[in-house]
Parts: sequence; C-alpha cells; structure tokens
Amino acid sequence: VSSLNDMLACDKAVPSEPLPWSVPEELADLFCIYLHSEAPEDKVSRLQYLLGISDTTAAALRERGLPSMGAEEEFVF
Repeated sequence: VSSLNDMLACDKAVPSEPLPWSVPEELADLFCIYLHSEAPEDKVSRLQYLLGISDTTAAALRERGLPSMGAEEEFVF
C-alpha cells in the first residue's frame, strides 16, 4: 500500500498517463488491496485511472473483495 501511495504522490507532483502492464490480474490485485486499505475515494479513483482499470471492472472488484492467495503465493515465516 505504501508503494501505491508513493506512486500517487508522484502522480500528484507530475500527472501521469495510465501505466502499461503485461498481467492485468496483477493490477486488479493491487487495486483490490488498495481499495480495502480504507484509502480516500479520490485516491482510489486516481489509482483506478493510473492502473487502467475500467469502471465496470472496478465495480466488479469492489463487489469481489480481496484476492485470495494461491498456495504458491502464501508466505511462511
């Protein structure tokens, strides 16, 4: 979440265009995590734009909730 906040701060200083990304599912996961971090709606909206997530996709992600981690992504401490 802090890295996404850093990206938003940079965008505020120098407005950016949506970012290209080869794996859209990763962007959706980042958006969901940020969405559920109780961030202000204006930041969520700007992040949605920067990640190139459509309004339809964003609405579906809001309903879906946080992504579940697969077995290969679980961290063991």
